[in-house]
Amino acid sequence: MFNVVSQEHRMVSETVQRLFKDLKAADTEKRQRNGSRIDSAVVGQALQDLGLFGTSADEAFMVSPQVQAIVALEAGASALPFPVLEALATHATMLSVGYTADADSGGIITLSTASPKLSELPVFEGGRLSGSCPLVSFPQVAGRALIEARQEMGSVLLVVDLGNPGVTRRRRESVETDYCLDDLTFDQVAALPLTGAVASTSDSSAFLRQRVALLAAAEIAGACRSLVKMTQEYLLTRSQFGQVLGANQVLKHAIADNLVSVEAMTASIEFAAAALDAGECDADAAVCAAKLYAGRAGKAVADSSLQLHGAIGYTNEYHLHILMRRVYRLAASCGSGRIQSERLFEMFKQGVLND
Repeated sequence: MFNVVSQEHRMVSETVQRLFKDLKAADTEKRQRNGSRIDSAVVGQALQDLGLFGTSADEAFMVSPQVQAIVALEAGASALPFPVLEALATHATMLSVGYTADADSGGIITLSTASPKLSELPVFEGGRLSGSCPLVSFPQVAGRALIEARQEMGSVLLVVDLGNPGVTRRRRESVETDYCLDDLTFDQVAALPLTGAVASTSDSSAFLRQRVALLAAAEIAGACRSLVKMTQEYLLTRSQFGQVLGANQVLKHAIADNLVSVEAMTASIEFAAAALDAGECDADAAVCAAKLYAGRAGKAVADSSLQLHGAIGYTNEYHLHILMRRVYRLAASCGSGRIQSERLFEMFKQGVLND
């Protein structure tokens, strides 16, 4: 049996917690001072300084599923505007195929959070990319992106410089307004395949989708953890009719249910990440189940937290909505509940889940 959380992982968790706590404090101060949020580049630089986006072979520990899930969970808890899961997933994918030449510069790489069908992917032919790619996160910060495209013999992952001629951007409106998402259009743009072999590129695409789903689930769990904490603090400080709201048994039960959901989410994510690290045969199914449950339970926790706050939860000045928007966006993207359900059903039919 594999070890779910080691001492090294606890040390990483403590370090990342301190980092995001400081960044969140700076973000809160900036919002209170002038109504704006912390620059996403500041978040990226802080994470780079910790070596969390390293791609050399001696930094393999930092791109393991368990370590990356820890970082994504803390990112969700802070809900800072920066593509953490996208950058982590792309660098892990590049390391998995030994593609480090263009990544050693330390630049952030992003990706699309949509889950299009093969027929909807842009076309890669003759070294050129044409078509559209929706919902690419923070392209102005990243500069480069991993784009999945279709070619004659299947799909291929491409490293695309978003500053190349022929790349056009259109800002996409999202439920999370301060999380930048662009729809990109490519017109004969030069692109570099992640690997040369078709079989390897197909495996890389599956690896990327799997890692993105795991990290999205972790971000949802982190956001929900903060929602529960915020709600608990509110119920223990807000008074009505001479007693705090938290003394009401109905409200106690509601927040207890939310806490149970968060713990269940966290457990499923830790199991899935550990299964990936251990190379278990059902690791892919565990990731699908974790993302499916996190998406469904996360929305329920967010809705419940809003209701428990009453009218103040609907105000823009109260920061509950920042976490709620993160949960709603991630639940619908990076492999929605419908997509994860279909994948689990296919695995069941193939006998992957019978053991």
